Amino acid sequence: MRYSKLHGWPADRSQAYAMQAELMSRVVLTNNTEPPRRVAACDTAYGINGELLYAAAVVMSFPDLEEIERSYFVAKVEFPYIPGLRYFREGPAVTGALLKLESDPDVIMLNGHGIAHPKRCGLASHIGIAFDLPSIGCARQLLVGKHYPVGQKSGNLQSIRLYGQDVGYAYRSKDNVKPIFISPGYKCDLDYARELVVKCLRGFRLPEPLRLAHRLANRSRQHAEREQSGPEPPESI
Repeated sequence: MRYSKLHGWPADRSQAYAMQAELMSRVVLTNNTEPPRRVAACDTAYGINGELLYAAAVVMSFPDLEEIERSYFVAKVEFPYIPGLRYFREGPAVTGALLKLESDPDVIMLNGHGIAHPKRCGLASHIGIAFDLPSIGCARQLLVGKHYPVGQKSGNLQSIRLYGQDVGYAYRSKDNVKPIFISPGYKCDLDYARELVVKCLRGFRLPEPLRLAHRLANRSRQHAEREQSGPEPPESI
């Protein structure tokens, strides 16, 4: 995968905001018509005390969604939790996992937001720019904007509005389960992002590539923590 380092890493929030403001102008949304052949997804899991971040990336064929490859990366958490600056906290782990992939995906799906973000430049936008690939944010919680109530049946959706514009969709992916929040990150548009996520659903709340990446990240964390704790003590006699 082609990767361009966008900047050094910020020391504080003011530097992060400045870097984000610079990248905002590079967010390009395009009308894609060609379906992807391979979809990559990446998600993370925090270790004990939130000091380590475990990232897992997976590549799946499309539209049959057969796994092609998976990778893992562990990074120390260096940046504090600040809403709207998630990339600067999780970006090193996500980037590390994606760089370990040998396959070349056509699109990247991430647990986070694209333009449904206060600065129109969320985690998915940052990653899309860095890898120069279409990217989609698919989050479990709304960060900014508003939408009308989403019906409880699978397939119901409402546009997310921010500053008078549509920036994504609140989409009910499973009956009576909380909606997911879809937004384009880079080199795709609202309809492409929604349609691809919907076509990747397999009866669960999350699209299958992202669901698998989520499971793998948690398994990686659990495995590492079991090894760190060492063998269980023998039972007393």
